[in-house]
Amino acid sequence: MNIKVKGGQRLSGEIDPSGSKNSAVALIPATILMDKPVTLANIPEITDVERLLKILKSLGARVVWDKKEKRVTIDNKQISFEKLGREELRNMRGTSLLWGPMLARFGRVYFEELPGGCTLGVRPISPHYEAFRDLGVEVKEDSRSVTMNMRKARGKEILLREMSPTVTENVIMLATGLKGKTKIVGAASEPQVQDLCHFLNACGVRIEGIGSSILEVAGSNLSPPKKYKLFSDHYEIATFIAMTAITGGKIKIRNAIPEIFKPIANTFRDFNVEIKYKGDTAYIDGRQKIRIGRDGGRGTLFVKAQPWPALPVDTLPLFIPLALAAERGQVLFHNWMYESGLFWTSELTKLGANVIMADPHRVVVSAGNKLYGATLEAPYIIRAVVAMVMAAMIAEGESVILNADALYRGHPNFSENLRKLGAKISEIG
Repeated sequence: MNIKVKGGQRLSGEIDPSGSKNSAVALIPATILMDKPVTLANIPEITDVERLLKILKSLGARVVWDKKEKRVTIDNKQISFEKLGREELRNMRGTSLLWGPMLARFGRVYFEELPGGCTLGVRPISPHYEAFRDLGVEVKEDSRSVTMNMRKARGKEILLREMSPTVTENVIMLATGLKGKTKIVGAASEPQVQDLCHFLNACGVRIEGIGSSILEVAGSNLSPPKKYKLFSDHYEIATFIAMTAITGGKIKIRNAIPEIFKPIANTFRDFNVEIKYKGDTAYIDGRQKIRIGRDGGRGTLFVKAQPWPALPVDTLPLFIPLALAAERGQVLFHNWMYESGLFWTSELTKLGANVIMADPHRVVVSAGNKLYGATLEAPYIIRAVVAMVMAAMIAEGESVILNADALYRGHPNFSENLRKLGAKISEIG
């Protein structure tokens, strides 16, 4: 799918963000832990959700997805262990989150194809294996498949190699099926991890330390609540704010979860974008002028993604076009996590942007150049494609972004939502 974007536009209006994509790809696998129907509300209509539900159906689950009401009911009573096909697994990193709940439910798993996902570079899954092994799970792996058995696993204290949300979520779900208490030191604390913990607590699990780097998990007989509503997607909220700010527009975003948005709001402030709140509604005033702040008097702003509670790495691309929109200044962007997470920025030079790649993890963006419409080739990275759309919105003329399918892994009705805000954007081909 290609997207055509007209430049020189200003967004304005009110909008509701979708449910959190990262919460959905954790909570849907978590339903495997229960043999009673589970109803999840605020489910986003995205391809990752569709793939996960397809996998559950292949295992024998009964799934009713009311897309209009953004609600899905999953009944895993008749679910049974079997090999999963390669096609369901090859395109989605989130399928690794099936491991923990499937181990807790079946005691063993076999995957003949390892998870895929965005083309960000090396995304090792060894931290999952190491955490499982620390809990006593037998893990046998090769380059394409993995077999796991939890017959000797027990709850205990473990230290995670890295603060990975998916590893943390996997261990939490596995821990619900272990005897004894599991203490996770070095746990990730991102909003989606908190969402999973709140859901499992509502099901009867006892999880302490939610929102911190130390979690204690004690399993129990699980019984789901009548309904559980997912968090709003903080990445989509950031996307709407960034797109509105870069065009000098104004917006109201309902259900904007202000209590967990502060780390992202702090970085917006570095670009002179102020977010105001009335209750849980976020406001951006019209015609905010993008300016680049100075970092410690060094003359260059330094924007670095770090584990929560700091700027999430997935939102880093949104600030690159904001730097291009300023009149003057320079920003050094550092993606410490993924060695292929910034190569796409070379496409922005086709618009006339001044972007220099210092190394695979860092780019320097200089403001002040006038941008002109061009044809860009999108990477398979959700927010990178969003950043290309943002840059096209402030370029003179019309731009075409080729192969923009990654957008719909994270943003339901992307073009439609932007048109509601006055954007001149259309899907072609």
